[in-house]
Amino acid sequence: MRKKWIASGLCLALAACASYDGAGLRPGASGDEVRSVMGEPGTIWREADGGATWEYPRGPQGVHTYMARLGSDGRLREIRQVLNTETFASIRPGTTTREEVRRLLGAPARELYFVLKDERVWDYRYYDVVSKYDYAFSVHFNPAGVVSGTETTPDDPRFLSSGADGLN
Repeated sequence: MRKKWIASGLCLALAACASYDGAGLRPGASGDEVRSVMGEPGTIWREADGGATWEYPRGPQGVHTYMARLGSDGRLREIRQVLNTETFASIRPGTTTREEVRRLLGAPARELYFVLKDERVWDYRYYDVVSKYDYAFSVHFNPAGVVSGTETTPDDPRFLSSGADGLN
């Protein structure tokens, strides 16, 4: 009986890992298959071509956010992990808007507002596969909601989760 419990536990653990990033899903999978593997999306973004992008943030302040792109036929086109330097590089100060950042990166781990600067800052935690270290990517927005700058710093999860700075 004990072996059955251990085997069941291992199966559940493997299933949980597989559902984290949708690794078992292939292009052409149905939306129902995506939901059964990855769960309910945090946000569904409607696309101009009739398709949708489903956002899967992992963890309240996790280092991964997956975007599953479905075509107008409801079939999976791709799944991408978007919290990475490649996606961050597409954010352009002076032109990229708050809505565009939200659609590119998903929900931030933390949002701050600096009264004296009249500036909003969104922080995203991410894991850099090259350096094998956690970082925080910060996006600064001017009062018009346009990116005024970005920065990357080593991540300190205590700082991101504390809320003790009185700024959020």
